[in-house]
Amino acid sequence: MPLFQQYLFVIGSFQGLLLAALLIFGPQVTNASRILGGWCLFLALNFLGFFIFIDGEINIFSALIGWSFFLPASYGAFLYLYCRHAIIDQPLRLKDLLYFSPLLICYLLNYKFLFASPEVKLDSVTFYSGKTLFSILSDLILYLQAFVYIGLSALLIRKYQIQARTNLSNFNPGIFQWLWTLLILDTVIWSLKAASDVMDSNTMNFKYGLSISGDILIIVFICGIAMAQWRNPKLFKIDQIRDGSTAERVNQKDSRSENTKDSIGTDESAINRASTKDDGALDESTRNNLLSVVRQKMTDERLFMDNQLTLTRLAKTVGVSTHHLSEVLNQQDGKNFYRFVNEYRVNFICDRLREDPSVKILELALLSGFSSKSTFNAVFKQLTNQTPSQYRDELKTTS
Repeated sequence: MPLFQQYLFVIGSFQGLLLAALLIFGPQVTNASRILGGWCLFLALNFLGFFIFIDGEINIFSALIGWSFFLPASYGAFLYLYCRHAIIDQPLRLKDLLYFSPLLICYLLNYKFLFASPEVKLDSVTFYSGKTLFSILSDLILYLQAFVYIGLSALLIRKYQIQARTNLSNFNPGIFQWLWTLLILDTVIWSLKAASDVMDSNTMNFKYGLSISGDILIIVFICGIAMAQWRNPKLFKIDQIRDGSTAERVNQKDSRSENTKDSIGTDESAINRASTKDDGALDESTRNNLLSVVRQKMTDERLFMDNQLTLTRLAKTVGVSTHHLSEVLNQQDGKNFYRFVNEYRVNFICDRLREDPSVKILELALLSGFSSKSTFNAVFKQLTNQTPSQYRDELKTTS
């Protein structure tokens, strides 16, 4: 093993073990932290496994040769479970162990080697004579699980992103941008490792370069997320997303028994009678009426100032089902709930800044319904293509 690679594995092992201890036994432990801590531990053990036979001599750890080789077959499961529990801190379940089936399959395929004598295993790794059928199958499983779980993680993140935009008005959109970036980086890492593995031995220098690049990136990738998670245990957590989606399903079940408020001048059965489609969709006239009521309440009662406002809560206030409210916003106004509410908040802030550019922006943000500075900055930039400070500076120069 080249000296640079040895240093790299030592650094990865030390960081992995340290971060695993901090994440698993730290004072603010979440399920996402535990999953990431386990990932760091497996990373460290994978790197440490190469030092068991590095000197080519039998030692007290020689019986463990090979057990760490297949640990990367669990990285895909760790990625998927982390994405799932980082956004919603739900309990870990025993059946979640099934996600680690690729690792178990690799162990079963190579059980003869794993349970061979230390001398046989040492000779096998010291005098490498090429891959066996089982090692080739293990490599296929290794890369297959990586890309399959990247795909599953992408579907999961997309599902949560849609739920958040549909049901919530107060979350930082940057959370999903970071998660997509992490998935892209993980895809690059596994692509480098796969390219290195299939390259011909005649291009050994390039092959080694790709492998080392993948190792460096995976250390940066896992340890970087781990450090950020340790500093902020709720790094990617989105409050209310589960409650909002659950409440929405309940409201959809009961939608035909809900009645609209007196201000609308109709009830749910009347809405259904006015529908022009068999699937329960509202006709254009009804959608226009409901949209006018929603806009009036948002303006007159300033419902957007509620930093806990969700699609469910707004639907109850207006007196319609969440299904019909979502339909009205999407089809009649062309917006999801997230954008609909936050446009009111941003417009409120912009109006107040035009009246008095010296007012404190953070106070306006909290007053308008934003729950944090980071969420406000991200949403304001998303809707105006300017930071709040840039917007105020522009007002001062034009006034």
